[in-house]
Amino acid sequence: MTRTELENQTPAAARLRTSWALLAAGSLLTAAGPLLGVVDGAQPAYTSWPLLALLALLPPVVAGALLFRGRPFVAAGLIAAVGVFAVGRLVSDLQIAADAMAVARPELFRPATLIAVTPSAGLWLLIAGHVLVIAGGVLAAGRAGMPADESEPPGLVAVHVIIAFWATVGLLGKPFTSADPFQLDRGPWDLPVIGLTGGLLIALAAPLATALAASSPDPDTREGGVYGVTLALVAVSLPPLVAGATAPGLGLAVGPLITLSAALLLPAVPLLARLWRLVRGKRDETRDLTLPSVRRMHVTAGVFAVLAALAMIGGALAPQLVLATGGPAPELASANLLWPGAIAFLLLGLALFVPSIADVVRPALMFGYLAMQFAAAGATQPVVSASQAGIAQPGAGFWLMILVAPFGILALICAGLAGAVERENAVLPARREQLPMAELGAVLLAGLFAVGAFALPTVRGNNYTAPTLVPGNDPVISAALISSLVWLVVGLVVAFRSRPARGAAVLAGAVLLVGIRALELPLTGDKVVGAVTGPGTWLALASCAALLVAAGLMGARATR
Repeated sequence: MTRTELENQTPAAARLRTSWALLAAGSLLTAAGPLLGVVDGAQPAYTSWPLLALLALLPPVVAGALLFRGRPFVAAGLIAAVGVFAVGRLVSDLQIAADAMAVARPELFRPATLIAVTPSAGLWLLIAGHVLVIAGGVLAAGRAGMPADESEPPGLVAVHVIIAFWATVGLLGKPFTSADPFQLDRGPWDLPVIGLTGGLLIALAAPLATALAASSPDPDTREGGVYGVTLALVAVSLPPLVAGATAPGLGLAVGPLITLSAALLLPAVPLLARLWRLVRGKRDETRDLTLPSVRRMHVTAGVFAVLAALAMIGGALAPQLVLATGGPAPELASANLLWPGAIAFLLLGLALFVPSIADVVRPALMFGYLAMQFAAAGATQPVVSASQAGIAQPGAGFWLMILVAPFGILALICAGLAGAVERENAVLPARREQLPMAELGAVLLAGLFAVGAFALPTVRGNNYTAPTLVPGNDPVISAALISSLVWLVVGLVVAFRSRPARGAAVLAGAVLLVGIRALELPLTGDKVVGAVTGPGTWLALASCAALLVAAGLMGARATR
């Protein structure tokens, strides 16, 4: 339900606008602090200020968009939840002023010696920003408004709180692992009293803000509170994750991974419940909000798909690495693989804007996204290795490539909702026709060839063998190969059980994923001394041919 009653409540409207202004001003200060530097005598472990600025500015941007779209109560819930987290973040940053050497914050500074660092102007900007965000949250929490008659299902409220407690478990663990004697991997329990208090306040903010939002009788406030908790959890868990993945001498810890997964799961709970009811054919008109039309969801999915493709193209154009010495970084051959996946996904996204073909190409979107992620894995591995070795830091191209994941997932969610609504409204045949032997054989051959394509190397050279399913020196690529093969098998099963037109689109999309594997030699082989074609390339080409045949046969059957 869209809530616009605030327009007729002048004091409440003014208070909410003031709270948003305070949030925006505080977020600008917290974004500027790391850019100026929070201490003298140490530098961040990686170029973190773009990420920190993005995470700081997301809450006011999202809240402003909600206000602009006439969702003031959702915006108020978001601002209030972010303000709850700001209390703990303020206390945690005060520990830097009290004893910076006891803090484990590599995204802000990383000591290189035993000489104590001293706070600088950026720290006071951070602290002032947190104060403004807290003030905005207090104002937003006290907004006036008549509660709605609706109530959230008790089961979903309990699930939200349980997930929030799971995030608390992650926040109480170590933020990363460290082999550097100057960079301690201290969790909240290892910090002095100020840092411990701040860490506990941040950890308890997750279930507290979630419970307060979930207990509200206003469904818009509940929704906004979940959004605010999600953005706050991402802001506190993602920087240490990036530090552990890219900074030399540091490694990933389980705690931030748990917190980030909980943050991403929180807003998905109502959507998953809705989809489950749709699948079971038990739509609840009193609880399920009316979704936009299939056409509008196609357009929304197309927008996110185009944004994801443009981010990938930007990642291919911009440098992936910045050398620690300041010199020009060598071009990565693996970045060439970003182009075909980005172009294919861009075309799929543009096709979603065309009503006559949107429903036909929609099933191929999943494999288009997987093709981009598979290509991105090949470009991620050398960046992570160079960062951990201290040779270089991630460049602008790497960060642009990271944006592909959220944009692509949003595109898939919108496309999935469009498909669910379409199936809900469609009159499906009572009995599915049997799959012809020619199609069955082509699909099985494609699957067998694909197993060999991902299991065997695509390129061989002098003292070089391309990564395969068996983890070796390139574990990121091996993990991407395993997940791609698993999803490919799942896609083939889905194609079996789909209507002919949809099954043909799924098989055509699978060509994009296997095609990226087949293009590894022509796009990256020039950097390998004595490069020759490996068996994986031939099997990938054979799998693509079999998939095209199967898609053609299935598409022809759909037209009969």
